[in-house]
Amino acid sequence: MNSLRLLFAFVLVSLLSGLSSAEDHIVLVGTEDNPYIFSEANLVIAPGDNVTFVWTPGQPHNVAQVESSSSNVYVSGGDIIFFYSGEPVDGVEWVLNSTYTQEEGTLYYICEPHAGLQMRGQIVIESRPDITMELGNFPWLSYLLVFPLIGALWCFAFRNNPEAHKYIALGTTLFTLLISVVVFIKAGSGSGFRLMEEYEWAPNLGVSLLLGVDGLSSPLVLLTGIICPLTVLFSWHEKEKPALFFALLLVMQTALYGVFITLDYFVFYIFWEVVLIPMFFLIAIWGGDNRRYASIKFFIYTFTASVIMLVGFMALYFEAGVNSFSMIDIANNSSGFSREFQIWVFAALFIGFAVKIPSVPWHTWLPDAHVQAPTAGSILLAGVMLKMGLYGLMRAALPPLPIGAEVFVPLMVALAIISILYGAVLSLGQTDLKKLVAYSSVSHMGVALLGVATMTELGFAGAVFMMFAHGILSPAMFMVAGVLLHQLGTREIPKLGGIA
Repeated sequence: MNSLRLLFAFVLVSLLSGLSSAEDHIVLVGTEDNPYIFSEANLVIAPGDNVTFVWTPGQPHNVAQVESSSSNVYVSGGDIIFFYSGEPVDGVEWVLNSTYTQEEGTLYYICEPHAGLQMRGQIVIESRPDITMELGNFPWLSYLLVFPLIGALWCFAFRNNPEAHKYIALGTTLFTLLISVVVFIKAGSGSGFRLMEEYEWAPNLGVSLLLGVDGLSSPLVLLTGIICPLTVLFSWHEKEKPALFFALLLVMQTALYGVFITLDYFVFYIFWEVVLIPMFFLIAIWGGDNRRYASIKFFIYTFTASVIMLVGFMALYFEAGVNSFSMIDIANNSSGFSREFQIWVFAALFIGFAVKIPSVPWHTWLPDAHVQAPTAGSILLAGVMLKMGLYGLMRAALPPLPIGAEVFVPLMVALAIISILYGAVLSLGQTDLKKLVAYSSVSHMGVALLGVATMTELGFAGAVFMMFAHGILSPAMFMVAGVLLHQLGTREIPKLGGIA
């Protein structure tokens, strides 16, 4: 028990520190109390990385020349890469960005806060390996996709063995949990992609299996790794079609990982749709008495939203004109998107993602799905699947459509507040424990949506933290509801008063 507590503490501390810091991308930092104090630690970057100089509210200042030790670097105006002189607006953080795209070497910077005071430091430029995987490199992200699929196939291969399925599923999910922890540690907490892999798929169409993990996706990768083995353990005594049951869990795990690590719109959409299939069958086959209605309603809502989202993806692809579905390429070529285009496309993407969050008024499928789903389905649905909507909004919609997002901020704030209040009020009136948790999830995800609507780094960090916390606590509540149903035969709260 002590070791489990230590592991949980390590994960929590890592997440908190990761979401609150990005020091490896901050070269100079001044504080309001001490505007002339700067961090001078060496910073290692690669050609093409973004170099950021940050000045928080302080005095008039000059950020002077930044020179390179490489004589082959072409810089306009001699060795000066960029120069800035001016007075920041009081109370507003000032950031100067410059992309270094030349050769390896060392950048020596000089910051002159005021006459007679200079702060010096250096930035080391080192080339990183090409993101395309080569023989000998360990493909951590690919393994997250491959091993659950292999486990699903093994479940079918040993379908006549009544005990093999659960051990295969448990072993697979524990192994992917280990990889998830490694990926979480390696990915770090900064804003850049620390782990990337790319495999060609359909180059003529601009489709590739582009995988990447950063500070936004790594907590959700870890969350998926934690929840899946818990789901298997809670379903350990499943007797009805166990081979199909555990195989569906593993297929869903692969799809969830795919949503969180792919950086290609086309592949992202495929994984997004694949998630729906196992959950539909989990509800339809192993659900409650009204499972057919709940499963069809779940499918209609989520599939219709996905089609609308696909229209938005295709619009981004054709408008960017880069013959690539890469989220990075499209975001880098989005400066020419008109205001009207951004508004309409963001509207399509927002609807597609808001249904999965789910946000009021597209939330009505969730209580029915939770009530009718088996406990394993509710654990995965609340623990991981609900995080897809907000993650997709931050990953796929905001970067290429900043103007459209800005226009929709008032609507997002309004829907978030309505979801918070509406979900909380309705949860208070429920007698079914699972329906109570379902409505509380609407409220909790409304809080996370409110964080995204702030359009600030701190708001995004708060949204991710809220998603991770909800992803741990909500499945635990569904596990309690499942235990009570198994032991007492009911989830009705008025009938549970005697167990205290």
